[in-house]
Amino acid sequence: MDVKEEVRMKEEIRMKEEIRMKEEIRMKKRISLKETFEKFVPEWNEENVFIGQVVVAVLVGILTIVLIFRLFRGGSKKRGVLLVGLCESGKTLLFSRLCHNQEVVSVTSMKESSGEYTYGKKSLTIYDLPGHERIRINAFEKVKKLARGIIFMVDSATLQKDVRDVAEYLYTILCDNAIQTSKTRVLVACNKQDLSLARSAQLIQKTLEKEMNLLRVTQANQLQSVGEGGNNNRYLGHIGKDFEFSHLSPMKVEFVEVTTKGGENLYPLTTWLQQLA
Repeated sequence: MDVKEEVRMKEEIRMKEEIRMKEEIRMKKRISLKETFEKFVPEWNEENVFIGQVVVAVLVGILTIVLIFRLFRGGSKKRGVLLVGLCESGKTLLFSRLCHNQEVVSVTSMKESSGEYTYGKKSLTIYDLPGHERIRINAFEKVKKLARGIIFMVDSATLQKDVRDVAEYLYTILCDNAIQTSKTRVLVACNKQDLSLARSAQLIQKTLEKEMNLLRVTQANQLQSVGEGGNNNRYLGHIGKDFEFSHLSPMKVEFVEVTTKGGENLYPLTTWLQQLA
């Protein structure tokens, strides 16, 4: 036998030995897994099947709770605050103070503006929506699903002559399906309290309640929804009782007095925003 043939035979023997050792190792692993399974999992009898069903039911329950929690938590991602109201109610001035800490000359805007209001490590996106009657509903429609809260600005000095328009706009917002479903918080900011003709927040609330009580009769089945193209037929308040904002629970509507000019009195409003954040 020459040297080459001897080397070849030794190589074949070595390879066969490696294959045999690998097969032994594989068999040992299979036996080990089987023994482990049999050690920790008893034979399936009626009692064990019941226990298994209970365990599965508990796991499914936990998974369902987690999914529901994530679903509701998703609502907390709404970080928008809609700044709405009639023209010249002080929206843009308030927006400038909240987002840029400065006072600007107010002009009638034809499209929405947005900016960040920060409080510590928290922040909200403020959307200043146009107050012109021809475009305000369309502007509201674009961003209403982002709303965590709504600030409805009212000129406290001119409410008496604008009460019908103010009430109709607020009524439309409060009837919106998206706003009611998400139980969006609403703050009615009675602005320009520095003027001599300004009415108090309490008087403005009573005035709007009286006007909206009339609106329910004439518009409950006429106003078209600003949400998803459906009819806005929701009845605000309690049937058979005069309208009150407290009847809208769990939706919360609050009234505060503010003065945006000069930033003299914004504390009630900024406190509300900080709670919302």
